[in-house]
Amino acid sequence: MGAAPADTIGRSGTYLTDSDRRVVVLHGITVPAGVTPTAGDIDTWVGFGFTGVRLAVPMASGGRFPATSGGPVLDGAGAATTPADPGLDQAAALTRMFTDRGLRVTLRIVPSSAGYVPSVAGLAAGLERLATRFRDVPGLLGYEVSDGGGGGAGLVAAVAAHDGAHLLWRERPAPFDAASTVAVNDPTGYLVGWKDGSAVSVRGLVASADAFGLSWFYDVPSPTGGTVGTAAPVGLGGAERRAPAPPADIVRPYPVAIAGVPEVLRFDASRVLTVAYRTAPSAGPPLAAGTATAISVPAWSYPTGYQVQVTGARVTSAPGAGLLCLVSDPGAARVEVRVSPATGPAVTPPSVAGSAGCRATPAIVPAGGRSPGPDGPRVAASGDDATEEYSGPLLWLLPLVGAALAALLLGALLRPWRRRSGPGPGWSAVERPTMADTSAGGD
Repeated sequence: MGAAPADTIGRSGTYLTDSDRRVVVLHGITVPAGVTPTAGDIDTWVGFGFTGVRLAVPMASGGRFPATSGGPVLDGAGAATTPADPGLDQAAALTRMFTDRGLRVTLRIVPSSAGYVPSVAGLAAGLERLATRFRDVPGLLGYEVSDGGGGGAGLVAAVAAHDGAHLLWRERPAPFDAASTVAVNDPTGYLVGWKDGSAVSVRGLVASADAFGLSWFYDVPSPTGGTVGTAAPVGLGGAERRAPAPPADIVRPYPVAIAGVPEVLRFDASRVLTVAYRTAPSAGPPLAAGTATAISVPAWSYPTGYQVQVTGARVTSAPGAGLLCLVSDPGAARVEVRVSPATGPAVTPPSVAGSAGCRATPAIVPAGGRSPGPDGPRVAASGDDATEEYSGPLLWLLPLVGAALAALLLGALLRPWRRRSGPGPGWSAVERPTMADTSAGGD
Protein backbone atom coordinates (compact mmCIF):
# COMPACT_ATOMS: atom_id res chain seq x y z
CA MET A 1 0.00 0.00 0.00
CA GLY A 2 1.20 3.52 -0.80
CA ALA A 3 1.60 6.64 1.26
CA ALA A 4 -1.24 7.91 3.43
CA PRO A 5 -3.67 10.31 1.72
CA ALA A 6 -3.23 14.03 2.37
CA ASP A 7 -4.32 15.37 5.77
CA THR A 8 -4.64 11.91 7.33
CA ILE A 9 -4.60 11.95 11.13
CA GLY A 10 -2.39 9.21 12.55
CA ARG A 11 -1.17 8.17 15.98
CA SER A 12 2.28 8.38 17.56
CA GLY A 13 2.26 6.75 20.98
CA THR A 14 -0.42 8.46 23.06
CA TYR A 15 -0.83 11.39 20.65
CA LEU A 16 -2.83 12.02 17.50
CA THR A 17 -0.48 13.53 14.91
CA ASP A 18 -0.63 15.15 11.48
CA SER A 19 1.67 14.86 8.47
CA ASP A 20 3.94 17.58 9.93
CA ARG A 21 4.37 15.40 13.08
CA ARG A 22 2.54 17.92 15.24
CA VAL A 23 0.36 16.75 18.11
CA VAL A 24 -3.28 17.22 17.07
CA VAL A 25 -6.35 17.78 19.24
CA LEU A 26 -9.78 17.47 17.61
CA HIS A 27 -12.97 19.07 18.91
CA GLY A 28 -16.01 18.25 16.84
CA ILE A 29 -19.60 17.19 16.39
CA THR A 30 -21.34 13.88 15.66
CA VAL A 31 -23.57 13.98 12.57
CA PRO A 32 -26.36 11.36 12.87
CA ALA A 33 -27.48 9.16 10.00
CA GLY A 34 -30.00 10.86 7.74
CA VAL A 35 -28.69 14.38 8.41
CA THR A 36 -27.20 16.57 5.69
CA PRO A 37 -25.79 19.72 7.32
CA THR A 38 -26.13 23.04 5.54
CA ALA A 39 -23.29 25.38 4.65
CA GLY A 40 -24.53 27.55 7.52
CA ASP A 41 -24.17 24.64 9.96
CA ILE A 42 -20.57 24.12 8.89
CA ASP A 43 -19.83 27.86 9.12
CA THR A 44 -21.11 27.76 12.70
CA TRP A 45 -18.95 24.76 13.60
CA VAL A 46 -15.83 26.33 12.09
CA GLY A 47 -16.57 29.55 13.97
CA PHE A 48 -16.81 27.58 17.22
CA GLY A 49 -13.32 26.20 16.55
CA PHE A 50 -14.47 22.68 15.75
CA THR A 51 -11.97 20.69 13.70
CA GLY A 52 -13.65 17.32 13.26
CA VAL A 53 -16.85 15.47 12.37
CA ARG A 54 -17.88 12.00 13.49
CA LEU A 55 -20.15 10.81 10.69
CA ALA A 56 -22.67 8.00 11.26
CA VAL A 57 -22.77 5.47 8.38
CA PRO A 58 -25.72 3.01 8.57
CA MET A 59 -24.90 -0.65 7.89
CA ALA A 60 -27.37 -3.50 7.22
CA SER A 61 -26.97 -7.27 7.47
CA GLY A 62 -24.15 -8.79 5.46
CA GLY A 63 -22.07 -5.65 5.85
CA ARG A 64 -24.05 -3.72 3.22
CA PHE A 65 -24.65 0.04 3.26
CA PRO A 66 -28.12 1.07 2.04
CA ALA A 67 -29.09 4.58 1.02
CA THR A 68 -30.43 6.67 3.89
CA SER A 69 -33.36 9.05 3.68
CA GLY A 70 -32.18 12.54 4.53
CA GLY A 71 -28.69 11.86 3.18
CA PRO A 72 -27.31 13.74 0.18
CA VAL A 73 -29.02 13.15 -3.16
CA LEU A 74 -26.39 11.81 -5.55
CA ASP A 75 -26.08 12.56 -9.22
CA GLY A 76 -25.55 9.80 -11.77
CA ALA A 77 -21.76 9.84 -11.54
CA GLY A 78 -21.72 9.73 -7.75
CA ALA A 79 -24.34 7.01 -7.52
CA ALA A 80 -22.42 4.75 -9.89
CA THR A 81 -19.28 4.53 -7.73
CA THR A 82 -20.47 1.68 -5.48
CA PRO A 83 -23.96 0.72 -6.77
CA ALA A 84 -24.28 -2.20 -4.34
CA ASP A 85 -23.63 0.13 -1.39
CA PRO A 86 -25.24 3.51 -2.14
CA GLY A 87 -24.86 4.50 1.51
CA LEU A 88 -21.09 4.61 1.02
CA ASP A 89 -21.53 7.09 -1.83
CA GLN A 90 -23.69 9.24 0.43
CA ALA A 91 -21.03 9.05 3.14
CA ALA A 92 -18.34 9.98 0.61
CA ALA A 93 -20.33 13.03 -0.52
CA LEU A 94 -20.73 14.20 3.08
CA THR A 95 -17.07 13.54 3.82
CA ARG A 96 -16.04 15.73 0.88
CA MET A 97 -18.36 18.46 2.15
CA PHE A 98 -16.58 18.39 5.52
CA THR A 99 -12.98 17.95 4.38
CA ASP A 100 -13.34 20.74 1.83
CA ARG A 101 -13.78 23.01 4.87
CA GLY A 102 -10.77 21.54 6.68
CA LEU A 103 -12.73 19.28 9.05
CA ARG A 104 -11.24 15.85 9.78
CA VAL A 105 -13.68 12.94 9.63
CA THR A 106 -14.10 9.64 11.43
CA LEU A 107 -16.70 7.22 10.02
CA ARG A 108 -18.85 5.54 12.67
CA ILE A 109 -20.76 2.39 11.64
CA VAL A 110 -24.31 2.38 13.08
CA PRO A 111 -27.24 -0.05 12.55
CA SER A 112 -29.45 0.71 9.56
CA SER A 113 -32.61 -0.18 11.50
CA ALA A 114 -33.71 -0.25 15.12
CA GLY A 115 -33.03 -3.57 16.83
CA TYR A 116 -30.40 -4.72 14.35
CA VAL A 117 -27.19 -5.88 16.06
CA PRO A 118 -24.49 -6.85 13.55
CA SER A 119 -22.54 -10.06 14.01
CA VAL A 120 -18.76 -9.95 14.16
CA ALA A 121 -18.65 -11.45 10.67
CA GLY A 122 -21.09 -8.87 9.35
CA LEU A 123 -19.16 -6.04 10.97
CA ALA A 124 -15.89 -7.33 9.49
CA ALA A 125 -17.49 -7.49 6.04
CA GLY A 126 -18.77 -3.94 6.44
CA LEU A 127 -15.37 -2.67 7.55
CA GLU A 128 -13.77 -4.29 4.51
CA ARG A 129 -16.18 -2.45 2.20
CA LEU A 130 -15.78 0.80 4.11
CA ALA A 131 -11.97 0.60 4.08
CA THR A 132 -11.88 -0.26 0.38
CA ARG A 133 -14.11 2.71 -0.46
CA PHE A 134 -12.29 5.26 1.74
CA ARG A 135 -8.64 4.15 1.77
CA ASP A 136 -7.59 6.89 -0.65
CA VAL A 137 -9.81 9.63 0.80
CA PRO A 138 -7.92 12.57 2.37
CA GLY A 139 -8.72 14.13 5.72
CA LEU A 140 -9.75 11.01 7.66
CA LEU A 141 -9.07 9.98 11.24
CA GLY A 142 -10.36 6.47 10.56
CA TYR A 143 -13.27 4.10 11.22
CA GLU A 144 -15.22 3.53 14.43
CA VAL A 145 -17.36 0.66 15.74
CA SER A 146 -18.94 -0.40 19.01
CA ASP A 147 -16.76 -2.68 21.11
CA GLY A 148 -19.75 -4.58 22.48
CA GLY A 149 -19.62 -7.44 19.99
CA GLY A 150 -15.97 -8.38 20.48
CA GLY A 151 -13.86 -9.65 17.60
CA GLY A 152 -11.28 -6.90 18.03
CA ALA A 153 -8.30 -8.56 16.33
CA GLY A 154 -10.42 -9.73 13.40
CA LEU A 155 -11.90 -6.27 12.90
CA VAL A 156 -8.47 -4.65 12.95
CA ALA A 157 -7.30 -7.20 10.37
CA ALA A 158 -10.35 -6.49 8.18
CA VAL A 159 -9.37 -2.83 7.97
CA ALA A 160 -5.62 -3.41 7.64
CA ALA A 161 -6.09 -5.81 4.72
CA HIS A 162 -7.61 -3.02 2.63
CA ASP A 163 -6.38 0.23 4.19
CA GLY A 164 -2.97 0.60 5.80
CA ALA A 165 -3.29 4.33 6.45
CA HIS A 166 -6.39 4.76 8.61
CA LEU A 167 -7.02 3.55 12.16
CA LEU A 168 -9.85 1.50 13.67
CA TRP A 169 -11.42 2.96 16.83
CA ARG A 170 -13.65 0.94 19.19
CA GLU A 171 -16.10 2.55 21.59
CA ARG A 172 -16.01 1.50 25.26
CA PRO A 173 -16.64 3.00 28.74
CA ALA A 174 -14.30 5.85 29.64
CA PRO A 175 -11.66 5.12 32.31
CA PHE A 176 -12.41 8.40 34.07
CA ASP A 177 -16.22 8.03 34.06
CA ALA A 178 -17.96 4.71 33.38
CA ALA A 179 -21.19 6.49 32.39
CA SER A 180 -19.47 8.14 29.42
CA THR A 181 -17.66 6.49 26.51
CA VAL A 182 -14.48 6.87 24.51
CA ALA A 183 -13.38 5.45 21.16
CA VAL A 184 -10.03 3.72 21.61
CA ASN A 185 -7.04 2.82 19.49
CA ASP A 186 -4.64 1.76 22.24
CA PRO A 187 -3.07 3.58 23.95
CA THR A 188 -5.15 6.65 23.16
CA GLY A 189 -8.70 7.61 22.26
CA TYR A 190 -11.31 10.35 22.01
CA LEU A 191 -14.46 11.14 23.99
CA VAL A 192 -17.80 10.31 22.30
CA GLY A 193 -20.39 9.54 25.01
CA TRP A 194 -21.69 12.44 27.15
CA LYS A 195 -23.73 10.81 29.94
CA ASP A 196 -27.09 12.57 30.33
CA GLY A 197 -26.00 15.62 28.31
CA SER A 198 -26.72 18.02 31.18
CA ALA A 199 -24.66 21.21 31.47
CA VAL A 200 -22.95 19.88 34.60
CA SER A 201 -22.03 16.59 32.91
CA VAL A 202 -20.81 18.29 29.74
CA ARG A 203 -18.60 20.74 31.65
CA GLY A 204 -17.15 17.95 33.75
CA LEU A 205 -16.46 15.71 30.76
CA VAL A 206 -14.82 18.49 28.74
CA ALA A 207 -12.61 19.20 31.76
CA SER A 208 -11.75 15.50 32.05
CA ALA A 209 -10.97 15.27 28.34
CA ASP A 210 -8.61 18.23 28.65
CA ALA A 211 -6.88 16.62 31.63
CA PHE A 212 -6.40 13.38 29.70
CA GLY A 213 -5.32 15.18 26.53
CA LEU A 214 -8.24 13.62 24.67
CA SER A 215 -9.95 14.84 21.56
CA TRP A 216 -13.75 14.73 21.56
CA PHE A 217 -16.83 14.64 19.35
CA TYR A 218 -20.05 15.89 20.92
CA ASP A 219 -23.07 13.62 20.52
CA VAL A 220 -26.62 14.37 21.66
CA PRO A 221 -27.92 11.89 24.28
CA SER A 222 -30.99 9.99 23.09
CA PRO A 223 -34.16 9.97 25.24
CA THR A 224 -34.35 6.22 24.65
CA GLY A 225 -30.79 5.58 25.85
CA GLY A 226 -27.44 5.84 24.13
CA THR A 227 -26.85 8.74 21.77
CA VAL A 228 -28.55 10.11 18.67
CA GLY A 229 -25.37 9.80 16.62
CA THR A 230 -25.02 6.05 17.15
CA ALA A 231 -28.72 5.24 16.73
CA ALA A 232 -30.36 3.83 13.63
CA PRO A 233 -31.86 6.39 11.22
CA VAL A 234 -35.42 7.47 11.95
CA GLY A 235 -36.74 5.04 9.36
CA LEU A 236 -35.24 4.95 5.88
CA GLY A 237 -38.29 6.91 4.77
CA GLY A 238 -38.58 9.00 7.91
CA ALA A 239 -38.75 12.73 8.40
CA GLU A 240 -35.78 14.93 7.63
CA ARG A 241 -33.47 15.36 10.61
CA ARG A 242 -31.56 18.51 11.42
CA ALA A 243 -27.93 18.98 12.38
CA PRO A 244 -27.37 18.91 16.16
CA ALA A 245 -26.87 22.17 18.05
CA PRO A 246 -23.90 21.85 20.43
CA PRO A 247 -24.24 23.23 23.97
CA ALA A 248 -22.46 26.42 24.98
CA ASP A 249 -20.29 24.64 27.54
CA ILE A 250 -18.17 22.80 24.98
CA VAL A 251 -17.02 25.87 23.02
CA ARG A 252 -13.63 26.97 24.34
CA PRO A 253 -10.15 27.87 23.10
CA TYR A 254 -7.67 25.01 22.73
CA PRO A 255 -4.50 24.02 20.83
CA VAL A 256 -5.49 22.55 17.47
CA ALA A 257 -1.95 21.52 16.47
CA ILE A 258 1.16 21.70 18.65
CA ALA A 259 4.67 21.90 17.22
CA GLY A 260 6.24 19.89 20.02
CA VAL A 261 5.19 17.98 23.13
CA PRO A 262 2.34 19.54 25.17
CA GLU A 263 2.88 20.07 28.89
CA VAL A 264 0.17 22.46 30.14
CA LEU A 265 -3.41 23.17 29.10
CA ARG A 266 -5.50 25.38 31.37
CA PHE A 267 -8.65 27.40 30.67
CA ASP A 268 -9.93 29.14 33.78
CA ALA A 269 -13.15 30.82 34.87
CA SER A 270 -11.73 34.22 33.84
CA ARG A 271 -11.46 32.86 30.28
CA VAL A 272 -7.66 32.88 30.40
CA LEU A 273 -6.09 30.10 28.34
CA THR A 274 -2.57 28.90 29.16
CA VAL A 275 -0.75 26.48 26.86
CA ALA A 276 2.85 25.34 27.28
CA TYR A 277 4.85 22.84 25.27
CA ARG A 278 8.38 21.63 24.63
CA THR A 279 9.58 22.33 21.11
CA ALA A 280 11.40 19.01 20.69
CA PRO A 281 9.13 16.21 19.40
CA SER A 282 8.61 13.11 21.54
CA ALA A 283 10.44 10.97 18.98
CA GLY A 284 12.36 11.35 15.75
CA PRO A 285 14.29 14.31 14.34
CA PRO A 286 13.45 17.95 15.09
CA LEU A 287 10.39 19.41 13.41
CA ALA A 288 10.96 21.43 10.26
CA ALA A 289 11.92 25.05 10.89
CA GLY A 290 8.89 27.31 10.89
CA THR A 291 6.39 24.57 11.80
CA ALA A 292 3.50 26.46 13.39
CA THR A 293 1.46 25.82 16.50
CA ALA A 294 -2.23 26.62 15.93
CA ILE A 295 -4.63 27.60 18.73
CA SER A 296 -8.37 28.02 18.21
CA VAL A 297 -9.63 31.28 19.76
CA PRO A 298 -13.40 31.39 19.11
CA ALA A 299 -15.33 34.63 19.32
CA TRP A 300 -17.81 32.85 21.60
CA SER A 301 -15.09 32.74 24.28
CA TYR A 302 -13.73 36.24 23.55
CA PRO A 303 -16.68 38.41 22.43
CA THR A 304 -14.75 41.70 22.84
CA GLY A 305 -11.40 40.44 21.57
CA TYR A 306 -8.31 38.93 23.15
CA GLN A 307 -4.65 39.60 23.80
CA VAL A 308 -1.65 37.29 23.79
CA GLN A 309 1.48 36.97 25.88
CA VAL A 310 4.06 34.48 24.65
CA THR A 311 7.59 33.44 25.56
CA GLY A 312 9.79 31.30 23.35
CA ALA A 313 7.87 32.00 20.14
CA ARG A 314 6.47 34.75 17.96
CA VAL A 315 2.88 35.30 16.89
CA THR A 316 2.45 35.09 13.12
CA SER A 317 -1.32 35.58 12.85
CA ALA A 318 -3.12 38.91 12.54
CA PRO A 319 -4.62 40.64 15.61
CA GLY A 320 -8.05 39.20 16.35
CA ALA A 321 -7.57 36.10 14.20
CA GLY A 322 -9.80 33.21 15.24
CA LEU A 323 -6.81 30.93 14.67
CA LEU A 324 -3.78 32.05 16.68
CA CYS A 325 -0.51 30.98 15.02
CA LEU A 326 2.92 30.80 16.64
CA VAL A 327 6.38 29.81 15.45
CA SER A 328 9.03 29.00 18.05
CA ASP A 329 12.14 31.17 18.31
CA PRO A 330 15.42 29.64 17.15
CA GLY A 331 16.94 27.71 20.05
CA ALA A 332 13.84 27.92 22.26
CA ALA A 333 13.30 24.70 24.22
CA ARG A 334 9.89 25.62 25.64
CA VAL A 335 7.01 27.87 24.63
CA GLU A 336 4.34 29.28 26.93
CA VAL A 337 1.28 31.12 25.62
CA ARG A 338 -1.34 33.05 27.58
CA VAL A 339 -4.54 34.27 25.90
CA SER A 340 -6.83 36.56 27.89
CA PRO A 341 -9.95 38.66 27.23
CA ALA A 342 -9.39 42.23 26.08
CA THR A 343 -11.06 45.09 24.29
CA GLY A 344 -9.54 44.98 20.85
CA PRO A 345 -10.14 43.82 17.30
CA ALA A 346 -13.22 41.63 16.93
CA VAL A 347 -12.35 37.96 16.56
CA THR A 348 -12.49 36.91 12.92
CA PRO A 349 -13.42 33.24 12.45
CA PRO A 350 -11.18 31.22 10.14
CA SER A 351 -12.50 30.33 6.70
CA VAL A 352 -11.51 26.70 7.13
CA ALA A 353 -11.18 24.44 10.15
CA GLY A 354 -7.94 23.11 11.56
CA SER A 355 -4.42 24.47 11.31
CA ALA A 356 -4.27 25.25 7.58
CA GLY A 357 -4.69 28.98 8.26
CA CYS A 358 -1.34 29.04 10.05
CA ARG A 359 0.62 28.49 6.87
CA ALA A 360 0.43 32.22 6.14
CA THR A 361 2.30 34.78 8.29
CA PRO A 362 0.59 38.19 7.92
CA ALA A 363 1.96 39.70 11.14
CA ILE A 364 4.72 39.20 13.70
CA VAL A 365 4.74 40.01 17.39
CA PRO A 366 8.12 39.80 19.16
CA ALA A 367 8.62 37.06 21.73
CA GLY A 368 7.27 38.15 25.09
CA GLY A 369 5.01 40.71 23.41
CA ARG A 370 1.26 41.01 23.00
CA SER A 371 -0.95 41.05 19.96
CA PRO A 372 -1.77 44.74 19.43
CA GLY A 373 -5.19 46.24 19.99
CA PRO A 374 -6.68 49.71 20.32
CA ASP A 375 -5.36 51.63 23.33
CA GLY A 376 -3.12 48.75 24.42
CA PRO A 377 -5.55 46.45 26.23
CA ARG A 378 -4.64 45.51 29.78
CA VAL A 379 -3.48 42.05 30.78
CA ALA A 380 -6.33 40.16 32.41
CA ALA A 381 -5.71 38.70 35.85
CA SER A 382 -5.97 34.94 36.35
CA GLY A 383 -6.43 33.36 39.76
CA ASP A 384 -5.17 29.82 40.27
CA ASP A 385 -8.18 28.97 42.42
CA ALA A 386 -10.57 29.72 39.56
CA THR A 387 -9.31 27.09 37.13
CA GLU A 388 -11.59 24.41 35.73
CA GLU A 389 -8.88 22.19 34.27
CA TYR A 390 -5.95 20.39 35.81
CA SER A 391 -2.48 21.59 34.82
CA GLY A 392 0.53 19.54 35.76
CA PRO A 393 2.61 16.45 35.04
CA LEU A 394 -0.40 14.16 34.59
CA LEU A 395 -1.73 16.28 31.74
CA TRP A 396 -1.44 14.58 28.33
CA LEU A 397 0.33 11.56 29.87
CA LEU A 398 -2.60 9.42 31.01
CA PRO A 399 -4.78 8.65 27.97
CA LEU A 400 -6.75 5.51 28.73
CA VAL A 401 -4.31 3.88 31.15
CA GLY A 402 -7.09 1.70 32.50
CA ALA A 403 -10.05 2.31 34.75
CA ALA A 404 -8.44 1.18 38.01
CA LEU A 405 -5.24 3.19 37.63
CA ALA A 406 -7.12 6.23 36.30
CA ALA A 407 -9.48 6.16 39.27
CA LEU A 408 -6.55 5.90 41.66
CA LEU A 409 -4.60 8.77 40.10
CA LEU A 410 -7.43 11.10 39.15
CA GLY A 411 -10.23 10.35 41.58
CA ALA A 412 -9.16 13.19 43.87
CA LEU A 413 -8.99 15.60 40.93
CA LEU A 414 -12.06 15.03 38.79
CA ARG A 415 -14.67 15.82 41.44
CA PRO A 416 -13.09 19.16 42.43
CA TRP A 417 -12.96 20.15 38.74
CA ARG A 418 -16.67 19.48 38.39
CA ARG A 419 -17.52 21.35 41.59
CA ARG A 420 -15.60 24.37 40.36
CA SER A 421 -17.19 24.22 36.92
CA GLY A 422 -19.89 26.80 36.37
CA PRO A 423 -21.17 29.45 33.99
CA GLY A 424 -18.46 31.65 32.56
CA PRO A 425 -17.82 35.17 33.81
CA GLY A 426 -20.64 37.57 33.07
CA TRP A 427 -23.26 34.83 32.64
CA SER A 428 -25.58 33.54 35.29
CA ALA A 429 -26.91 30.00 35.11
CA VAL A 430 -30.21 31.43 33.86
CA GLU A 431 -28.92 34.17 31.56
CA ARG A 432 -26.28 32.27 29.64
CA PRO A 433 -27.62 31.53 26.13
CA THR A 434 -27.49 28.11 24.52
CA MET A 435 -25.96 27.43 21.13
CA ALA A 436 -29.42 26.80 19.76
CA ASP A 437 -29.98 30.54 20.10
CA THR A 438 -27.28 31.35 17.56
CA SER A 439 -26.47 28.29 15.47
CA ALA A 440 -28.09 27.29 12.22
CA GLY A 441 -30.04 24.08 12.13
CA GLY A 442 -30.55 23.68 15.87
CA ASP A 443 -33.17 21.35 17.25
